[in-house]
Amino acid sequence: MSAPPTPSARSDSPPPWQAFAARVALIAIEAGILAGLFGGTLRALRNDLEDVTGFNRWRIVGLAVAAILLLHARRHLPDYRSSGFSPRRLAANGLAFVALLAGLGGVSAGAIEPALGLHGQLLLAMTLASAWLASVVALWVPRGADALPLLGGLAGITAMLWGMVHLEDFTQLFWDMSGGTTVDLVERLLAPFAGGPVVRPEPFVIGTEAFRVKIKSECGGFQGIGLITTMLAGYLWWFRGIHRFPQSFLLFPVGILLIWMANVLRITALILVGIWIDPKIAVDGFHSHAGWITFLVVGLGTIWVAQQMRFFTRLAPADAGLPGGEARSPDHAIASPPAPAAGSPLEPGALHGPSAVACLLPFLVLTAVTILTQAFTSGFNYLYPLRVIAVAAVLWSLRRHYAPGREPISIVGVAIGVLTFLVWMALAPGYGLEDPEKVAAMDPAQLGQPWALLWLLFRVAGYTITVPIAEELVFRGFLARRLIDDDVERVPVGTFTWLSFLASSLAFGLMHGGDWQRATLAGVAFALALYQRRRLSDAIVAHATTNACLAGYVIATGSWTEWG
Repeated sequence: MSAPPTPSARSDSPPPWQAFAARVALIAIEAGILAGLFGGTLRALRNDLEDVTGFNRWRIVGLAVAAILLLHARRHLPDYRSSGFSPRRLAANGLAFVALLAGLGGVSAGAIEPALGLHGQLLLAMTLASAWLASVVALWVPRGADALPLLGGLAGITAMLWGMVHLEDFTQLFWDMSGGTTVDLVERLLAPFAGGPVVRPEPFVIGTEAFRVKIKSECGGFQGIGLITTMLAGYLWWFRGIHRFPQSFLLFPVGILLIWMANVLRITALILVGIWIDPKIAVDGFHSHAGWITFLVVGLGTIWVAQQMRFFTRLAPADAGLPGGEARSPDHAIASPPAPAAGSPLEPGALHGPSAVACLLPFLVLTAVTILTQAFTSGFNYLYPLRVIAVAAVLWSLRRHYAPGREPISIVGVAIGVLTFLVWMALAPGYGLEDPEKVAAMDPAQLGQPWALLWLLFRVAGYTITVPIAEELVFRGFLARRLIDDDVERVPVGTFTWLSFLASSLAFGLMHGGDWQRATLAGVAFALALYQRRRLSDAIVAHATTNACLAGYVIATGSWTEWG
């Protein structure tokens, strides 16, 4: 006689489907009320935000946040469906919704703008909307502990949006508060290395008789503070499963202090480059790229140190949990890879693809060397060969991680590459209208022979070999699989989902800055080359073909600006 089944939930709890449906209905009702009462006000605020920023960047931010939330919800859908009601979360949602109604009501009636101004009411609206969205998402979060980092993440997004809207005013306010201290510290650091007396003819002008700079409010470090805050907010949310809260929120003031101190070092180094190396390099090269160097060093360094400290993390780095918050069990660590899908290649390396480290490291080295070489050049990029050598060395050291397979080069991949080149040139915004001065500044002929030919060989090699390999490894080899599963190495290369296909292509496009529309289409094309045989080498061939065609066009026509 078998024992009666043990109930999995309390008998007085509503069935999971009822709780799920009730939350959907609650959100629908609240959204309907907002649309009905304040639809016009919300559209006006959106238009004001676009007018102030000059670019609808808020849409990109909104799409990115929505994609992250949907990705997380898809992975944990059974947990969300089975989670019950929480009176505290319902109360928080009700209070946040009432506050949002009151704030939008004041904006709509014109009662808030005289006191706060346009920027103030936009900030108030974004803050209240973030609080309400956090309460909505918290209704679905399976574990109550996840709601706290969610609030921190949305607070970071709100801070970034505020910085976009109110950038000039807040930058000046921050500089008024910190500018004197910044210049005093720069003077103290500069004096032992300047090789002469440090002069300050004006409050924010500092240097020596040979080279001096005027420090403006834009160089005060506020933008770096906004970037580091957003980076840490995203990190704490993504890796909330291994962090302790609320003590992990201390990373925000630590990161802000470090990025401000790093900015002091950046200004000092800028002056020293102008004194000891070349004033033109200091102004045109180092000034433009040193900020990104300090941001990456401080941001990644803070994250790495936090992961080593048990004060911030629950688990040692070797046992750290998955980004979704689940601890990695021993069984998970040694589990066998999934069975090959129908029609997939049989070689283990080709099926599962390179490891996460093998996909990321070449691109990280390419990015780091690019930033460093650009920081110490002005005008012509004569240090480009260092990028090729560095990335080639990394690819060679990791060669055992790559399995190209034995099949011949895909003709379809080559055809996709040629077609992508034709589309790229057809959509070129300045086709045939290159600035003669910019073209001359990027012409390798200024190096003289044989150095011009040697530089050109490295440029073509990098453009057609190392760059396509590094970029395809990170976008199609890593990111496309990472968007499918936390454990990249368990996802076969070429596995298709709409999210991974579109998001990795858009990320590839955004990396190319002003050419993001053309680059996004190119990313779509390279992804299609990958999916035809589920081989990463096919995407690399398509990418290399496009770049080879573009290199041939540049050399044949002398349109050096097309190389960027």
